[in-house]
Amino acid sequence: ILFGTPTPVAVDVDMGCLKEDQVNIIVHGHEPNLFESVLVSVNDPTLLEKAKAAGAKGINLLGMCCSGAEMLSRHGVPHAGNFMSTETVLVTGAVDAMCVDVQCIKQGLVAVADCYSTPLITTNPRCHLESATHIEFDEHNPMGCTDEIVIKAITRFKNRKHPVEIPKISNPGIHGFSYEYINYMLADIG
Repeated sequence: ILFGTPTPVAVDVDMGCLKEDQVNIIVHGHEPNLFESVLVSVNDPTLLEKAKAAGAKGINLLGMCCSGAEMLSRHGVPHAGNFMSTETVLVTGAVDAMCVDVQCIKQGLVAVADCYSTPLITTNPRCHLESATHIEFDEHNPMGCTDEIVIKAITRFKNRKHPVEIPKISNPGIHGFSYEYINYMLADIG
């Protein structure tokens, strides 16, 4: 309720939503405050200029798992995959940062991220992964955390060492059918 009621929006999903010529940031988890703040950070003109100075055409924000589904339906943020594809998306070499908060986080994710020099960033004070970078999310100063995540992703983009292999599969869909929207559309029938 605090973040607004979803309404239908056309959005692509799957790993084909990654972009080789952009800084790709994936938010994976369950806490909407983190994702909402990352959305603001990736649209900050100063950070967009830093991304362009690093050779990127822009910053591509993608969701994964539950908070990804929320941002898909509320803001039209593309969804890269679900819990089962969290490791696979890193193997593309295109993910410049993945930040996680709580739940549904595979313990082996750190090792896979290390293989591809991808920063894996934990943000919740109660949910750390051994050897992951921790940037604590402070609800009173959310941009302190999320701006730092974006800067780490830009740095990784600039220094990509591994080949990028993005699957050519993305699927369009209409998402965000809330109870309220369905009632609105069917109001004349009842």
